[in-house]
Amino acid sequence: MAAKSSRWGMNMQKEIRDLMRKHNLSLEDIASRLGVSARSIYRWERGESLPKSRFMVREFEELKQELEKK
Repeated sequence: MAAKSSRWGMNMQKEIRDLMRKHNLSLEDIASRLGVSARSIYRWERGESLPKSRFMVREFEELKQELEKK
């Protein structure tokens, strides 16, 4: 199970960086849309931690989809 979580974590890091670059977003922009602190997004992006709930992961996925439609 740890390997799966680790792979997901690497994907999260890449996805945050890609989202920021592609849509010209800051850590603060993403954080405010998800209702978390910029520090949390920073930690996710650096691989220092992962979202603590599946709900937050789902919110992040919805944010990505919303931005892709624009």
